[in-house]
Amino acid sequence: MLSPRCLLLLLTSTVLAACNGASQVAEDGAATGTVSVTRTAGGVPHIEAADWFGLGYGYGYVAAKDAICRIAEFYITAAGERSRHFGADADFPFPANGFTFNNLNSDFFFQLIRAQGTVERLAAQPPPLGPGPEIRDLFAGHVAGYNRYLEDTGVDQLSDPACRGADWVKPITTDDVFRMAYTLAIFAGSAPSVDGIGGAAPVAEASAGDLPAVIAGLRQAGDWQPGGHMASNAVAIGTEASADGIPILMGNPHQTYNDSGIFYQASFRIPGEAELSGTSFLGLPFIVIGTNRDVAWSHTTSSAFRFTPYQLTLAGPYSTVIDGAVEPMQAWPLTVEARQADGRLTTINRTLYTTRFGPMVTNIAGLPVFAWTPALGFALADPNRENMRYLNHFVRLAKVRTVREFESLLDTLQGIPWANTIAVDRGGEAFYGDITVAANVEDDKAIACGSAAGLVSFPLLGLPILDGSRSDCAWDDDPDAVAPGILGPDRLPRLFRSDYVSNSNDSHWLTHPDQPLTGFPRILGEEGTERRLRTRLGLTMIRERLAGTDGYPGVGFTHDIMKDWVFGSRQYLGELWRDELVSLCNTLGIAVGSAGPVDVSEACSVLAAWDLTTNLDAPGALLFRRIAGRLTGQTLPSGTTTQTRLPGTHAFLTPFDPDAPIDTPSGLNPLHPSVQTALADAVTELNDAGIALDARLRDYQFIERAGRRYPLHGGIDRMGSYSIMNIDWDPAVGYANPYHGNTYTQVVSFPPQGCPRVSTITTYAQSPDPSSPYHADQTALYGDKQWLEVPFCQAAIREQAIERLELTLPTASR
Repeated sequence: MLSPRCLLLLLTSTVLAACNGASQVAEDGAATGTVSVTRTAGGVPHIEAADWFGLGYGYGYVAAKDAICRIAEFYITAAGERSRHFGADADFPFPANGFTFNNLNSDFFFQLIRAQGTVERLAAQPPPLGPGPEIRDLFAGHVAGYNRYLEDTGVDQLSDPACRGADWVKPITTDDVFRMAYTLAIFAGSAPSVDGIGGAAPVAEASAGDLPAVIAGLRQAGDWQPGGHMASNAVAIGTEASADGIPILMGNPHQTYNDSGIFYQASFRIPGEAELSGTSFLGLPFIVIGTNRDVAWSHTTSSAFRFTPYQLTLAGPYSTVIDGAVEPMQAWPLTVEARQADGRLTTINRTLYTTRFGPMVTNIAGLPVFAWTPALGFALADPNRENMRYLNHFVRLAKVRTVREFESLLDTLQGIPWANTIAVDRGGEAFYGDITVAANVEDDKAIACGSAAGLVSFPLLGLPILDGSRSDCAWDDDPDAVAPGILGPDRLPRLFRSDYVSNSNDSHWLTHPDQPLTGFPRILGEEGTERRLRTRLGLTMIRERLAGTDGYPGVGFTHDIMKDWVFGSRQYLGELWRDELVSLCNTLGIAVGSAGPVDVSEACSVLAAWDLTTNLDAPGALLFRRIAGRLTGQTLPSGTTTQTRLPGTHAFLTPFDPDAPIDTPSGLNPLHPSVQTALADAVTELNDAGIALDARLRDYQFIERAGRRYPLHGGIDRMGSYSIMNIDWDPAVGYANPYHGNTYTQVVSFPPQGCPRVSTITTYAQSPDPSSPYHADQTALYGDKQWLEVPFCQAAIREQAIERLELTLPTASR
């Protein structure tokens, strides 16, 4: 007899496998005209269909069920309609890259793209430059499935109160999905400058100080982050670095926590054609990081700049001078509807302007120093502005069987917009490639074509700012490049190894320390310079594992060791500084802080007993963090994801040595004037907040979900944590609600002649809906360092099913 719970599920068309074990789907696959969605632990949907349309349909339906509010907001944003629903003055966090933009500026940014017809034109191209039939079918199916869920449920009956009854939750079209897909392409290029493009307008008069002010702003860019908060770790372990010869892939992307984040885990299966498991971006029905039966891959944000500004000589505010001739800008009169406080709609008009190089811009990725006067201006060129071809990559991955084939796919399409690829295959070969879309600006061109601002920005930041008054300063063309103006595959870094490759958002240079990659254009990233602490810790941990000196059994990696390894919570800056800090603390007893002498004797014993981790129950971790955060120094950007530490501003004793790049800089300089002050001020801060010096992170580092606190392990990126959880400090509550950090993490391995083993965790869980059983279940698991063991093969999926949904496709699709 069925239980009441099973009966209820049957009545709502959702069937638990445990209830009756029956299926309307044949053992060897989904019947034509139906889609099977089987959930396993964590709410992970495994979608099986006879074709790509069916996969999209199942994904669209179940993703809407789990996260319709979040997805609908993405589509409204990419359509340029935020002001109509949320008001013109409000700001919002842009998904994944961590920038905060104004609704009205965002709407004009996306309305400009719509007015230009960019998405429609690119989507209409034949493959390979345009989307192939698989992508078109996926997107059409996704639209049908999403709309089916909305029709079945009704907007007034949505379970998530965040959008129940909202007029912005409405049926979608394939145009909506392609607009969002295009946004992903420009994520690291023009999208970080939404405010600076959507709000660009000239000032009335020019002055002699305009250009010097731009140059001064570049010199003082400080902690400017051109890519926002886009980061990740990935390691591919080949046969020689594996303890048992089994290849392993670890992917650990770091994205923003925009309640909830953008990753959504799923698996796709078309019998005999495609098997893919991993994570998607919510609202885009394809696996971006994951595995097929023979190759696993992950991505890390590349350090390469994905834009180049052009400094323009103007003849009045709306005309450029190129090769001595005046060239009018293209005017784009735009209108946005905006909701007022009383609920009524008003229209706001604005004219944006574009040049042959790209749109006019006054604020690039949060740096508001780019003047637009009647004599001077800047345009932003984005190498991905013509890139819709990248979509084909993610369906063709279903056919890839080795990392050599993976490389060939990357070279052939050259569509991956801004991310390194790290992969391993069943045969045990590891691969790294920054085979992406980058502006074709060699170092000599960056200098020869450098504008007055560029002659400062390129040597200082590595960012070319080119002279827009010369036509010969347009990007160069490579004969092997898929598109004009981008670097061809032959000039992009890559590496195959039988032991390992690794990347943590620094450049290609130390993908493997024994085989440095050098000689590539500076726009792709720095070579021979200091690496970020997270990169150094990752390479240090790999070195120790391969030497067998890290406390784990044996030598080399296993799947289970890798799971522990990535969340080991080592605090690298603590390993470098703690002993010297304790010695200084014991010597002083009383330290002089910003407000005078402070007794620091208790802090000495707490730091001495600390286990040098950011584990939730490690006394001393919080105290050290409050000290070290004051000593890491000032930086300037050196790429999309990288920073250069400025000499004299930090507390390291031994400087960087290019011959010992993993181990330097190192040591704490006890004579640096900031060290004693940092120690005293941290003790004072915690005492004033009523927080014990030996307080545990468990009580002060957490996320709040549906009224409950969930402790989160992980450390601050700039302090040398590999497993990161970036959270701002608030003395009243501690480290509450991260803005960035570990999101989806996977460990994949390939046992001989068997199904891939897939271990994952999505830290903010699958659903932002507080009524969903998948709202915080994985968040709780993450806090306890637990993982999901996600079945890959069909039999295991059936055995582990906790919920089953059968969908009948619309008749017209059969």
